[in-house]
Amino acid sequence: MDFATPLLNWFSHAKRDLPFRRQKDPYAIWLSEIMAQQTQIDTLIPYFERFIQTFPNVEALSTADEAAVIKCWEGLGYYSRARNLHKAAKVICEKYDGRFPQSYDEIITLPGIGPYTAGAIASIAFGERVPAVDGNVMRVVTRYTDWDTDTAAAKAKTEIGRWVMDHMPDAPGDYNEAIMELGALVCTPSSPSCLVCPLSDACLARQAGTIESRPVKTKRTRNTSLKMEVAFIRDSQHRLFLVKRPSKGLLAGLWGFPICEAEKKPGSAIAKMTEARFPGIAPGKKIGTGKHVFSHRTWEMTVYLFEWPGDKVADSTPQDSYTTDGGNLNSSASAFAAMDEIKADYALPVAFSKLLPLISD
Repeated sequence: MDFATPLLNWFSHAKRDLPFRRQKDPYAIWLSEIMAQQTQIDTLIPYFERFIQTFPNVEALSTADEAAVIKCWEGLGYYSRARNLHKAAKVICEKYDGRFPQSYDEIITLPGIGPYTAGAIASIAFGERVPAVDGNVMRVVTRYTDWDTDTAAAKAKTEIGRWVMDHMPDAPGDYNEAIMELGALVCTPSSPSCLVCPLSDACLARQAGTIESRPVKTKRTRNTSLKMEVAFIRDSQHRLFLVKRPSKGLLAGLWGFPICEAEKKPGSAIAKMTEARFPGIAPGKKIGTGKHVFSHRTWEMTVYLFEWPGDKVADSTPQDSYTTDGGNLNSSASAFAAMDEIKADYALPVAFSKLLPLISD
């Protein structure tokens, strides 16, 4: 049964009008693919448009300050993606004179680019006959073939990529996009729309009644929930105290509020940490709670407000209690900032920015 023809016919009229599809610009395709790694397409569009307006090409991105790149990325999370975009832009300008490399073998050497992203860029922007296997593609192919092999296995993407290549027509870019689009719009993880699927008549999983059990994959690592305490330390000018997180680990290099794991007595851990940095500070007051889910852990946060009568950070060595998620929060990388300054100048991850409504200026 022909796989590609009905798929491409469907794609020609059903594909979404997305800003990065309106031209075959490798820079725009690259940016959209990196953003889409952990973000839904509909969610990322305003971020994409803001980012590409701020950094319209590789050269603009390569010459930008990293802090500006991170700030423009704010709200998307997984900030290593933004750092790798910045690093890759520098490589493109230094090694390729600002021209995006045009082959899969060159593209995959760039920071932050793996087989899927390299395949997507090479096929869509340059027409190279290479597969681009993401979760959508794996789901479509395993259902179409009723493949019961564990897709979490290392060999799975290679085997699915080979199958995709075996059925690839003369339009590799449209073909790869069409499979991904079908997975995003029709062949969804739950409650797929089989009645409108262009491949339904030949879908072996539909014939066998195994749609809901394809693809087969091992269970993900269980998410660990951690009780955390956060300090809003406000000075006499109503500015909040910010600390820059370690260069490695969770939320690496971003700004945030002092945070630590809770102890048995509520508020005791954050009180000890705050007192170590601000000797003589008055006890904190609980002002609310928040929750943030990462890929493998969840922070269940209790927020405490501390009032600091001065406007300077205590001159003391950071305590061990400032160690969280793999590094010391260095006292030199800290600042008091007004709310408008925080929103304008500091790359504050969602885990912390969602807590700001708990406090008024």
